[in-house]
Amino acid sequence: MKKFVKSLPACFPAAFLLLALANGPHTQAQVLPFKGQTVYNAYLVRHLHEAYDQRRAALEQALASPAQMQAYQAKVKEEYLRVLGTFPQKQPLNARITRTIKQNGFRVENLTYESRPNHHVTANLYIPEGKGPFPAVLLLNGHEMTAKATESYQKTARLFATHGFVVLSVDPFSQGERVQLTDAAGKTLTRGATTEHTLLNAGANLVGTSVAAYMLWDNVRGLDYLETRPEVDKTRFGAIGNSGGGTQTIYLTAFDDRIKAAAPCSYFTQRERYIEVAGSQDGCQYMPGEGNLEMADFIIAAAPKPVLVLAGENDFVDHRGTLQGFKELQQVYRTLQQPTKVELFVWPDGHGISQPKREVAVTWFRKWFYQDDTPIKEGNIGSLPEKDLLATPSGQVNTAFAQEATVQALNQRRFQDLARERQAFLAQQDKTALKTKVREVIGLQLNSTPVFTEVTDASLGKGYRLEKRVLMRTGELPVPAMVYTPTGKGKPSRIRVHLTDKEKGKESLAKNDSLIQKEMAAGTILVFADLRGVGETKDDPKLNDAKYWSSEYRNAVLSLHLKRPLLGQRVQDVVTLLDYLKAQQGWENLPVHLEAEGVYGPVVTHAAFLDERITQATIGNAITTYEAYLRNPLQKDMYSNVVQGILQYYDLPDLVKQSAGRIKQTQL
Repeated sequence: MKKFVKSLPACFPAAFLLLALANGPHTQAQVLPFKGQTVYNAYLVRHLHEAYDQRRAALEQALASPAQMQAYQAKVKEEYLRVLGTFPQKQPLNARITRTIKQNGFRVENLTYESRPNHHVTANLYIPEGKGPFPAVLLLNGHEMTAKATESYQKTARLFATHGFVVLSVDPFSQGERVQLTDAAGKTLTRGATTEHTLLNAGANLVGTSVAAYMLWDNVRGLDYLETRPEVDKTRFGAIGNSGGGTQTIYLTAFDDRIKAAAPCSYFTQRERYIEVAGSQDGCQYMPGEGNLEMADFIIAAAPKPVLVLAGENDFVDHRGTLQGFKELQQVYRTLQQPTKVELFVWPDGHGISQPKREVAVTWFRKWFYQDDTPIKEGNIGSLPEKDLLATPSGQVNTAFAQEATVQALNQRRFQDLARERQAFLAQQDKTALKTKVREVIGLQLNSTPVFTEVTDASLGKGYRLEKRVLMRTGELPVPAMVYTPTGKGKPSRIRVHLTDKEKGKESLAKNDSLIQKEMAAGTILVFADLRGVGETKDDPKLNDAKYWSSEYRNAVLSLHLKRPLLGQRVQDVVTLLDYLKAQQGWENLPVHLEAEGVYGPVVTHAAFLDERITQATIGNAITTYEAYLRNPLQKDMYSNVVQGILQYYDLPDLVKQSAGRIKQTQL
């Protein structure tokens, strides 16, 4: 192991080291010679750019000919389907119309259907007067809690209906009548849709799916319902959506060939640029493992379907990204020799589907479904009170249906259904193959480049020598560590590493003089360290919106996006720490004990299973099973530990059992 570690640089001033030793023990825990608060996000963003550089190169090559572009489209579609995961078999919709409201030129039907057994979708169906069948549009609504009853969404549906379209306006779950996390009276337990989507997404990710995929299936089943209606022309389906509904529009357009034209509004931009500028967004706005798939790629996969991008020049959604993404679409459609089938409409307003956008959208759909591009004017289209558009008697599915299957219940059911897969995975006898797969699941990319160390401070205390060391590897974040070595005559008996996420990480441990003295008296080499994203490299709390219930949301979600879960990266930091410790002369045969708590619990559970240089791991005040996140989604900092699809293979207790007593857990 010594070949993996470089010792103290020769250029390190000896006079400085002597002065530090003379000054006695330093209680400050700062090890890095620079401020580390933003380094982790910068590290991830570098990897983000590298991934999208590869994507740009591939797209540039595909633009050379229609055949190459079709190959690119096929590759994108294949990757998209992989990211989505599997869907259930279609079951009866059990649709029910609960009310019909006559309007001028059309009628509105309030209805429910089951996208999955006992999982109800609430919707309004707008049906024009006259002889059909009519083309149909699926209206996917954004994050307003009123959802389908929001005035701008009502007006969008009404405008389509008065110009010859059947419209199915759907409540996304967590909005409208479909709030999932409620009390017995149906009152929401969170601040709103974006929080609920995000909390539910953590559990969905663990069982190999996502909130975005759940929503997509609701919408696919919405198309199935439209096919049952005699008023609908089954060969002419379109999709339009605003904000979160805009994202769902591009996902649906890429997935379902029944969609013949689309108009995403107020959310089409460049994923790469938006993540860099604004950080990771709501839990329904991405799917873990998208890697270098751009938002434009979902439209490219569906090209040359007619697509109109609607945007606000002053939207909080990055407008430069909108323009750059649309430029790519233009190039693709030109390559496919269909340049007139993609357009961008920009209005100098902000976020939302305002009247000018609605008018242009209806004109666009009439152009392709009626061969009529006469400009549409809205006029006084009107709207209805929310209460008139309710499809359930109580206004919430959780109180209207005694057996309602919530998203959190779907996650738990999926966990139960995966039990056989976990048992089969863990039953294999080849421990090496098991470890290889676990490394793959957590996205662990072991870095075997040498460990470089730098001493940034050194001092002598009562019975010990303290060195503040920065452990570095090319291509990795530095690991700041405080190494206490007993100065008694006896040889060290063991190495003990403490990891905590309390307060400021290792700084809280460095204040515990009784702990230090106890370990020194026992002849222990004591190490306090901060793994990436904790302590000295903890992200700025102001850059992680409180609505996401996670102090490191943007870095955790970006890591999932890049197929490198935060947990796996921290396991790499443990390996770096072990490589350094085991390379020191006289330490190579010492037993290593790790004590971890909080966010480090699942990290050390994995590290101890994978690396038998860890003699014993003791974990306290940490989550001991991922199933706890499924049972109770109302928990903070779940994303620090989320690994996409991990529960398809194993849970934390399974690794403990496989570790032959080397891991001890205490309940949270």
